[in-house]
Amino acid sequence: MVPIVIFWLNALISKHLMASDLDVPPDILQDGRHWLEAVGRYRFLAATWFFAALAVLAVAVLVRTLMRPTARQTRLAAVATMVVIFLLAVTPVIQQNLNPDGTRLYHRLGAAVFETALARGNLPGCVGPDDLWLLGRCGDIPVVSLFNRLMDIVTVLAGLAVGALIVGMILCLETRHSDDFEEAAAQLAQNLRQMRQQLYLSSLILTFGMLFATSWMHWPLPMVSEAERGPYGSIVLASALFTGTYFSLLLLSFYLPVALILDERVRLLAEKAGQSAPAGEPLDIIGWRASHGLKDGASEYIRAGFALTAPILAAFAGGISPIAL
Repeated sequence: MVPIVIFWLNALISKHLMASDLDVPPDILQDGRHWLEAVGRYRFLAATWFFAALAVLAVAVLVRTLMRPTARQTRLAAVATMVVIFLLAVTPVIQQNLNPDGTRLYHRLGAAVFETALARGNLPGCVGPDDLWLLGRCGDIPVVSLFNRLMDIVTVLAGLAVGALIVGMILCLETRHSDDFEEAAAQLAQNLRQMRQQLYLSSLILTFGMLFATSWMHWPLPMVSEAERGPYGSIVLASALFTGTYFSLLLLSFYLPVALILDERVRLLAEKAGQSAPAGEPLDIIGWRASHGLKDGASEYIRAGFALTAPILAAFAGGISPIAL
């Protein structure tokens, strides 16, 4: 439920607190050099391709996990959870297809400047607006049509990927009833390893999701005049920072509850192990946890913290990297 709350809050903030169409004049674009539009487009296509591959990877990892011996109820609950997350993620795509003239995501960076910049490019085979290309009608501005179609496709893939990541993290809570402390400790150690792997995979995908978002946000920047590139770039960076914060909070929303639950299970198991120790031989709880792989060191906390904040760091990296210019 926590990721669903984050989804809802992001939609609420985007709808009521952010600019629906920032009034950025297209005059900030420099004259000539229309070929600079290709810089943003090639970067966007590269990021789209790579993120799509990572999204498929997340789904493949979940399918592999569900193929293992799993209770039928668990498998059904996992599929149902993924469907709910997917429907929440693709709701904007459904709304935009029902209302093609409605507000698009790029409008928050200035619809006029964005469309003017992309109108300087062209697509092979697109001569008139009614011509057909790979993903449908060319439209009045073919490159904008390209952008909108690919954004819809990536949103669908992202919905599948995020659903797979959330379900995969929840499956780290697997339990097997056993009165043997060694078996229970081995199960918890496996859960913790799987949780860390799922955290790093989630961080990787959401970080490159942030780089994908940065790629389309920076699309018009090469065509912006030198005098206006700084002010407009600050708007782009601020928008990227909001997106990176959202991705980090989303990652935290499905990692932290699982981490807290597993930590409590480890604590309870260690207490039971201490109570079952022979009289007069107190159990070294810290040593017992360490010997069974149930104790995280400082380096593990540092890695987890970096993984959780990686999307925000990617937002800043997109703003200061020469690739963004």
